[in-house]
Amino acid sequence: HSSRGRLLREPLVHFALLGAGLFALYLTMAEDTGTGDRRIVVGTERQAQLTAAFERVWRRPPTDAELKGLVDDWLREELANREAQQLGLGENDPIIRRRLRQKYEAFVDQLSMGATPSTGELQAWYDAHRSDYTAQPRYSLRQVFFSQDRRDDALSDARAVLQSLSPSDPKAANGLGDGMTLPQRLQGERASAVASAFGDVFLEGLTTIEPGRWAGPVTSAYGEHLVYLESFTPQLQPPLEEVREALLRDWRDAQRREARARGYAELLREYDVEFAPPPAPADDA
Repeated sequence: HSSRGRLLREPLVHFALLGAGLFALYLTMAEDTGTGDRRIVVGTERQAQLTAAFERVWRRPPTDAELKGLVDDWLREELANREAQQLGLGENDPIIRRRLRQKYEAFVDQLSMGATPSTGELQAWYDAHRSDYTAQPRYSLRQVFFSQDRRDDALSDARAVLQSLSPSDPKAANGLGDGMTLPQRLQGERASAVASAFGDVFLEGLTTIEPGRWAGPVTSAYGEHLVYLESFTPQLQPPLEEVREALLRDWRDAQRREARARGYAELLREYDVEFAPPPAPADDA
């Protein structure tokens, strides 16, 4: 089984499957398009597709008259597409080129969607991307703010207030300090949210504080703070099973991107690509 799994991940196998898929698609479409350039056959499968699309919107099957209208509209679309291609109307059209690329890549993506990693492969992926799944530290705290803009010496004032507080009473500083738009109490906030609100210097200052007592001053981007750290949850690395679904999603997304890259590399080997010199820069007026 392991050799089969390795074989299915080989780029050449992907493109053999892609070729088979394109051939099957051609055979499926032949019922509608016919074998000649001027022949169109509206096959049973096409009518079933039109019926299914109608039912998804209207929650009921189309009447005979409605189905005839759907078929007539599809036929007009087919005629317009064929004539537009013969006239070369789609050449160098960026919207059409972009849409065709999207459809091609979506088709290629189907080849890698069914891949399922072994536990060992998933563990290796986790080990290589552990920081992406690490739970941030969380903080619950109270803070009292002393403004650098509104005080002559915010640092000295904060130190003086700290000396007057009952160190273990979380409500001892209620009503003290200066008002600010940021909250006076944070509960279970991630480290990134604390840094976003108060700045990286403030977050770094919290690492030196002992929970359960008033401490500081801690400097922020706005001034000085006395802080009562109620609780601190350290950074956690969850076990693989707790993040398995996220790992599978990200692993498959990476496989899809890698399959695309390999696919384009294989295609490039089939083409001779020539690059003209880049255009000369326009002269400044």
